[in-house]
Amino acid sequence: MRPSRGGRCAGPAWAVATALAAAPAQAQSPGHDAAVATPPEAPPDARPVVPIVVPPVVERRLPNGLSLAVVSRRGPPLVTLMLVVRAGPEADPPGRAGTAELAAALLSKGAWRQGRPVPALQMVRQAEALGGALDSGSTWQATTLSMTVVTPQAEAALALLADAARHPMLAEDELGRARNQAADALRLSLGNPTEVAAMALRRSYWGDTPHGAIKTPATLRRVTRADVQAFHARWFRPDNALLVATGDLDADQAEALARRWLGTWAVPPLPLPMLPSQAPRPQARPLLRIDLPGSGQSVVAVAAPFVAAEATDLRIGQVANAVLGGDYSSRLNQAIRIRRGLSYGAFSRVDAQDTGGLLAAQAQTAPATAHQVLQLMRDEVVGMAAAPPTAAELAARQASLVGSFARRLQTTGSLAGLVASQWVQRRPMAALTRQADDWLSVQPEQVRAFARTHWTSATVRAVVVGDLQGIGEPAPGDAAPALSVEQWLRELSAEPKGR
Repeated sequence: MRPSRGGRCAGPAWAVATALAAAPAQAQSPGHDAAVATPPEAPPDARPVVPIVVPPVVERRLPNGLSLAVVSRRGPPLVTLMLVVRAGPEADPPGRAGTAELAAALLSKGAWRQGRPVPALQMVRQAEALGGALDSGSTWQATTLSMTVVTPQAEAALALLADAARHPMLAEDELGRARNQAADALRLSLGNPTEVAAMALRRSYWGDTPHGAIKTPATLRRVTRADVQAFHARWFRPDNALLVATGDLDADQAEALARRWLGTWAVPPLPLPMLPSQAPRPQARPLLRIDLPGSGQSVVAVAAPFVAAEATDLRIGQVANAVLGGDYSSRLNQAIRIRRGLSYGAFSRVDAQDTGGLLAAQAQTAPATAHQVLQLMRDEVVGMAAAPPTAAELAARQASLVGSFARRLQTTGSLAGLVASQWVQRRPMAALTRQADDWLSVQPEQVRAFARTHWTSATVRAVVVGDLQGIGEPAPGDAAPALSVEQWLRELSAEPKGR
């Protein structure tokens, strides 16, 4: 649960009592007047608004097709280097969800360097000797390797990144360890109603498309070293990769390093593979109930359509989500927590992919109030079409979005992540400089029109996870079968025919 970022307003009596309690006692002797209280100073004037300055992104391309994006920011001698390959879990083989995750984990667990095998522990030591850590990961449409180091170590760090990406060992024993770690983490997740609800909601909306594939113990067991090697061979190629360099480095310096360590990366003879575009295929049942006996809390999650990453109304949708569930004073939290005290927090997020997107709202509540919270969440999602935000409400949510964006510009690592996300989603880098203004230009009627188009009662899907005995039966219009976690996993884990 997200902790509270607000509370009951303190009244004047509370403030006076606290001030008196905190004040040091003054000794008084006969004949001395009592100390005269000094009135507090007036608060300082508000400082002028500081404009958000997005540093320019210099883009270049090497002869082998490798893309390069550089954001120079002189100051602290720090550089973040991030190598991004445009492939993630959506590229997992059918019935082997978890392949991209395991492949990413193995990139930092051993590589061939100058013709010699360098095992995992030695790679860790080499990264630490540079004053950083070699991080790897996989998310939708992206597998990444990154390091943040002081400027003099930038070349050595890129050499390590290049070897990890181009020549990973992908050893069988390391795959076994990575698989066991992933399985252990998954077992913990499957006992957590919040995480089960998030997984089930994604599946409920995306259906049996690649973005709806859910990693299970069975799919992890099926992933072999050959699967991981095939993932690497298929997607790790220079014409499918981006090197991001942010910090104390200019574009010419970054390009020279890229040419030295990635310029000889050869393009395979086969053309770059393309995944078929598959739009969301929401499941027929509008409500899924998953039984997790013994859960002290239940989780209610609601999904609705969102737009694709390249949609022209993406920024309007992001503002609409901020109004709905983006922060403490958003509509979901107002309706469920602040006015009724049914949860510690109710929030929503959006996920835009190349073929569509998902709005996911979630709240944790007592089992007895799960169905009430479900109805409130549906009402708020669908109700946006009838009740656009007021000017003050919209301004507050826009300010929250802009503030969050400004904070992501402050470190080289988060700035590199922003640049990488633009490239992965095939959005122009110049759009980063307009992002804050785009959000601030959204009008209340645009938010209502967006909701009217995308968030209707017919398109909403919902998941309730918890101890169903305490939750009770749903409303007549919500009749839905109850599945145990094991039954739900069996639905997901069936191996596709022909494998």
